Amino acid sequence: MSGEAQWFQISKVEDRHIPSSAQLPDSFENLYDAHGLLPFPIGNDPASCKLLVKNSNIIPQCIEAYKRNIAGYGIALEYLPGESDETALEEWNKADKFLETCNLEDTPDEIISSLIEDIESSGNANVEVAWPAGSEFPTLYRINPKFVRCTRETDKVTIKRKRLIRSSKKVEEFSQDIYARKYAMKRGQSVVWFRSFGTEGQGNQIIPLKLGNDGPYGEPRWFGNAPGVVGSREAEELNVSYFSNGRMLSMLLTVTNGRLTKQSMELLRNVKGAQSQGGILYLEAIGEETGGPLDEKVEKVTIKLDKLNDLLQQDALFLEYGKDKKADILSAFRLPPILVGQSSDYNRATAQAALRFAEEQVFEPYRKWIMDEIFNKRLFPAMGIFRVRATLRGPRIIDPEDRKALLEFIADNGIMLVRDLIPIAEEVLDTTIDESKYSAEYLDTPIAQLLNSQPAITVPEPDSDVNDLQERVATIAKRLLRQSHDEVTGHV
Repeated sequence: MSGEAQWFQISKVEDRHIPSSAQLPDSFENLYDAHGLLPFPIGNDPASCKLLVKNSNIIPQCIEAYKRNIAGYGIALEYLPGESDETALEEWNKADKFLETCNLEDTPDEIISSLIEDIESSGNANVEVAWPAGSEFPTLYRINPKFVRCTRETDKVTIKRKRLIRSSKKVEEFSQDIYARKYAMKRGQSVVWFRSFGTEGQGNQIIPLKLGNDGPYGEPRWFGNAPGVVGSREAEELNVSYFSNGRMLSMLLTVTNGRLTKQSMELLRNVKGAQSQGGILYLEAIGEETGGPLDEKVEKVTIKLDKLNDLLQQDALFLEYGKDKKADILSAFRLPPILVGQSSDYNRATAQAALRFAEEQVFEPYRKWIMDEIFNKRLFPAMGIFRVRATLRGPRIIDPEDRKALLEFIADNGIMLVRDLIPIAEEVLDTTIDESKYSAEYLDTPIAQLLNSQPAITVPEPDSDVNDLQERVATIAKRLLRQSHDEVTGHV
């Protein structure tokens, strides 16, 4: 080893690379040319996209927020404008029965939730529509986009659709020529073919959903930030390595007129992490011998350490970089931070404003889009349902100022009755009030009339928020109902 330069690795370097699509197995390998299928663009196949999602520290929360807020409140039916039980009760019952039986293991909102996860993870989702001959209703299945590929739009087909014409309120049939794709699903070693829903032919049908209109496949909304996803992951792993191995700079260790002992080499190899703090590094070197057999002269040994770079590592490297990348992903999803648990700078007013924005600009349009694509434009008309539509429920978000103004108006003008306070009190107090305890005459008394005769009812309770009108109304409701109940009990 004397006189030879060498690289001495202080810490072990591990391969933490996030695989790309080129490194992931493709279940359709060698089948594209044989069946005329189209491959995904490099790096954009569902398996690679889902792997990136798995390695992200923010995308899973965003997808979960989408699932919870879009499909988490359940599915409902509603009549189209101008329709009612008198005109469309039979269609309502048919639609309700279909939603209850379209899949015996998963409810429709659970299927929708799975489709949202597929769309937001990979940009693609697929619904299999299995409609056995003679069956009244089809069965719906979610197909993993990882196992689906499509052909080019080479087949010109005629589709027929029935639509309810609003002006005449009559159902008419229309036909159009379109270029349709075929879809293949890999099941084990075999390929199962599907046709686009509504096209003529044999076999099961498929309803493909995707984000974007450029090309046969979709692209997740966060895909433009894929380098940031990888970078954030690498930055976090670098931090883990830093805290595990300690503050180590690349250095050039020079030993002049000698060499380090094996014990010193082993010591350098192990000096890292917590055990290297608060100690003194003692290195031992053996000098080179000069002279003859009778003159055992040893040269003076010199040890020198020089920095190969001036990088000063600090705790939590790339912390700002990680924050910036999270902000970019949230922007791609158009989500306020409070919906993914980052709510340190929110108060009640700003939180409600953020939730209202997300509801109006993101979740509500998404609900309408996905329900129209699956049910209202395709499945329902195919089953003869034209006057009823399926919707995804949403949360009740009411502007506090609007609610305050409304309550003040109806109370001041004598519109609000005592019985109108009951649902408000039940909501705030999270309880159920038995209306049978009170007389109908008392429940129909205008609140303004009682407040004029008993002004003490409006005095806020101690430690209450006097600026929250809903809380005050609930307090008034408790007092009025308690007072009425006491009077009834006293007369008995």
